[in-house]
Amino acid sequence: MLTKNRYFYFIALVVIMLFYSLAHGETKIKVSVFNFQPANLDAASFGATVTNQIMNYLMADPALSVLERKELEAFLALNDLQQNDNPENIIAIGDRLGLNAIIVGNVEKKGTVIQINCRIFSIEQRRPIFTKQIRALGEARLQSEVEGLSEAIKKALLGMSSFKDEKSTFKGPINIQKRAGNRRVYLSWENAPQTAPTAYEIFRAQAKEGPFVKVGQVTRPEFLDQNLENNVTYYYRIRALNEKGMASEYSDVFAAETALTPNPPVILRADGHIKSIVLVWTPNPISSGDPYRLRGYKLYRANTEKGPYKEVANILGMDLGIGIDTASTLDKLFKVTYTDKGLADGETYYYKLTAYNEKNMESDFSQVVKGTTLPVVTGLEAQGNMIREIRLSWRPLASPEVKGYFVYRSTKEDVGFTKIKRIDITESASDKRITFRDTEGLADNMVYYYRVTAFETPEVETSFSKTVSARTKGKPPTPEGFTAVSGLVKAVELRWLPSSDPDVEGYNIYASSRSDGEFVLIKRLEGKNTTRYLDDSRDGVKLEDNKTYYYRITAFNRVNVESLSAATVGTTKARPSRPKGLVAETGKVKMAPLLWQANPESDIVYYHIFRNDSLENREFIHIGKVERRTSFVDQGLKDGKTYRYAVQAEDKDGLLSEFSEIVTITTKPLPSSPREIDAQIRGSIVYLRWSPNPEGDIAYYTVYEKRFLGNEKIATVTNPEFTEVAPPKGKTKTYIITATDRDGLESEPSKEVTIAGR
Repeated sequence: MLTKNRYFYFIALVVIMLFYSLAHGETKIKVSVFNFQPANLDAASFGATVTNQIMNYLMADPALSVLERKELEAFLALNDLQQNDNPENIIAIGDRLGLNAIIVGNVEKKGTVIQINCRIFSIEQRRPIFTKQIRALGEARLQSEVEGLSEAIKKALLGMSSFKDEKSTFKGPINIQKRAGNRRVYLSWENAPQTAPTAYEIFRAQAKEGPFVKVGQVTRPEFLDQNLENNVTYYYRIRALNEKGMASEYSDVFAAETALTPNPPVILRADGHIKSIVLVWTPNPISSGDPYRLRGYKLYRANTEKGPYKEVANILGMDLGIGIDTASTLDKLFKVTYTDKGLADGETYYYKLTAYNEKNMESDFSQVVKGTTLPVVTGLEAQGNMIREIRLSWRPLASPEVKGYFVYRSTKEDVGFTKIKRIDITESASDKRITFRDTEGLADNMVYYYRVTAFETPEVETSFSKTVSARTKGKPPTPEGFTAVSGLVKAVELRWLPSSDPDVEGYNIYASSRSDGEFVLIKRLEGKNTTRYLDDSRDGVKLEDNKTYYYRITAFNRVNVESLSAATVGTTKARPSRPKGLVAETGKVKMAPLLWQANPESDIVYYHIFRNDSLENREFIHIGKVERRTSFVDQGLKDGKTYRYAVQAEDKDGLLSEFSEIVTITTKPLPSSPREIDAQIRGSIVYLRWSPNPEGDIAYYTVYEKRFLGNEKIATVTNPEFTEVAPPKGKTKTYIITATDRDGLESEPSKEVTIAGR
């Protein structure tokens, strides 16, 4: 025989299972109608009438699934619950029965007026969604008014947006993990993609088909169902609630069997490494009474101490290197070490561990242990603006596990990083910064990007540090103040300001004879403070006079990178202009007076005179110079000879002009020799007569007697005649005559004339 309680329990289960099987279709709205309570004694007989009429009206609609009154009462009795209009009680009953809505209300009679107050509670939205009050004037009008109320209730239920298409509800929890143990079941799960639930409802049954009763509601994706019976299989399903209180689809049904389990292991420590944490634990030394052998361990991990914890490793004896069938050996293994790999840098993780037996029954969780992976390198700084060099420094990781650092470089900010340096460390440098000078293969005025990692082994390194960048130094600055001093003799002096760049080590001077010509390096000058250079020769050859030269200058640094060039132009001093207006007085006796115009240059100090006296030889010879005068007399010349003259100017710097124009003169010639001499003796007198000289300035004639020792002057006459005593008989005299002009020029002797005495 069934006791009364067991009878109610049995009836409640059957009723709920039937209700569930009828109402589980996707298109039905699951509804319950609580008894309408009488508000006063006069209304005591109307509560049941109104409740039954509303239920009958709603049951006629196939879209609604209405829970029978007796089924509801059986469930409430079984769970010590009551029908009332308390919102918390209504929501709790609706959750446990899996309802969508519950209708509550009361009836009040005042005289002949019957007043009905009605509300619909949405279980998913946790609030009333419909409120209505009606009045019936007398019992005769009550049925028609209740029908109108029932129609309004039905429309409100069918109009609930979340019920129009149940397929539009969001997906329920996925990837559910279960861990059954001694009188408890631990559940954890994940959210479906593109969902963000704010709470979760957990339903449990003892059969796969149900009925499922709500056993908990949590805000985190994990739940511990405790105080269960051992060796019993329980079935669960879970659904999520969003911020509006709307429920998701149910998860798949899954089973978990409780049983005796091993005691949880004891975690000793969790040591942080690069992208991994090494956990060390020992088996629990206290026996749990579990008759089965230990088979392995399961490691659970979370990002916060409160969880949720997810299984990350199933560790068998073979994973620990002690063989395949190692259950008994695993029990005796004093210390177990396991490395959790593939973790994020610098993150803190929380671990729980379970042991499980050969029946795959897990122990309770161990105590929580915390471990932190080594962080990425921080404090990375880059110093640039150096010649083909960038200096890096960063804070070291204070861990004995770090054996060194890798330096990566790229010319782009986000891609293309190449490992360029391995830096090994032999001891901790936690109180110092690690430094590195990058000098290999850098270009000028180029931005380089760097990242650094720390490593335990060459194959195990942290993620990249933040990216830093620096620019190498570009070309030195162009020299400033570059000028040329013109007007120097066969030279140009160049001047500039010293460079302000401390890396400049000197200057290169380039020159060309044309502005568009090729510029050739003529001088490399060492020293940043060098500021002058005199260009006065090229390969031993002096610069030309009055020549314009084009110059460029660059600064160079220690790796011979040159700056852009500055340009200037310089012109050497011009030679004096050729003297003008040269004239010479011709016909002068043994001399040539010369006269010319003064040169326009103010620094002329000498005029040089040149002479040529041969038509066959055109070479002029230097015969003298005058200081700042413009005249010269060439004396001691030959009579009747032609001479040519030119003048050249010299300035204070020794520059010589070209020759002036050439002038030609002829000195005064000697008178012609007397001709046509007639010599006669008349009596005792010798008479000499000759033709007068053609020259108009003959002053006198000289008569010479030729003797043994030479010609002896015997007379000077102004007329072309001469007389003297004739020589004795048998004797002779020979006469020679010359003509002398007023300038004292004496002609060549005439022909000899001889006369004999009679």
